[in-house]
Amino acid sequence: MNGIKRRTTGAAKREIRGKENAQVSIPLELPLVHVTAVGAAREIIDVGQLETRRCKVFKKDLLYFFLLRPAYRVSEADAKSDQINRFPFVFIVNPQNLVTPYHVYPFDTGGAFAGIFGDRPDPYVKLEDYELSPSLASAAKLVGWAFGSVDAYFKAEVQQGLKQKLEIWESAARSYLTITELATSGGSNRPDKRASAIEVAYDQHVQLKGNAVLAILPKQLLESGTAKHEHLIAKLSATGVAWEMYDWQPNSAPDEYFEEISRIALDYFQAKGFL
Repeated sequence: MNGIKRRTTGAAKREIRGKENAQVSIPLELPLVHVTAVGAAREIIDVGQLETRRCKVFKKDLLYFFLLRPAYRVSEADAKSDQINRFPFVFIVNPQNLVTPYHVYPFDTGGAFAGIFGDRPDPYVKLEDYELSPSLASAAKLVGWAFGSVDAYFKAEVQQGLKQKLEIWESAARSYLTITELATSGGSNRPDKRASAIEVAYDQHVQLKGNAVLAILPKQLLESGTAKHEHLIAKLSATGVAWEMYDWQPNSAPDEYFEEISRIALDYFQAKGFL
């Protein structure tokens, strides 16, 4: 399956940067969500920070988040396993104290490069053509233009009729809206929220303490029968990170917990007034 290629010649046509809706007020510092596997999360908690890793797409050490959505899929997400380390662990981060993002894109660049969007993207629009300005304000503006509200963005519900308002030559913006259709049940047999989840990447580590506000993890990681994982509880408590838990079962697949994790995140965001 062919993915969206990097641009190797010519100037990037970043048409989406000019799209904003001044009539819609969107918070400029919406929370960021980092999804990883439990095994990786245990190491993150031990060292006390989310660390950059080599990105195969941009050939640089980067740390990836999605704006507000727990949309990332862990490796082999549809494969059953009895190993809890393979299952999702979510960190929700307040970006207020973070540095300027390295880049902001309107979808998952790793998935785009790998071809998860199939043949829907315009083959003549390259990856850099979709890039937004590197700021959380640009992400908020895209939410306003493409979705109209934070609630609609969380649900992956793009505003109707946007493509018809674009000029026929606005290829990057038109291709982006075509990609977003893959995030909804009405636009795809296998909806994938990564198709319209705004990606925010940093080129620096992020300390858990003072930045991470909530972790979503399997209940059985902290509690198993009458025993408790005292080391992990102590480490999490020391960072000041609160946590919510989902009920993991062995010989299930990581994808099976996506809806429950999304519900927990939604409840948190609603309680904090973001939705």
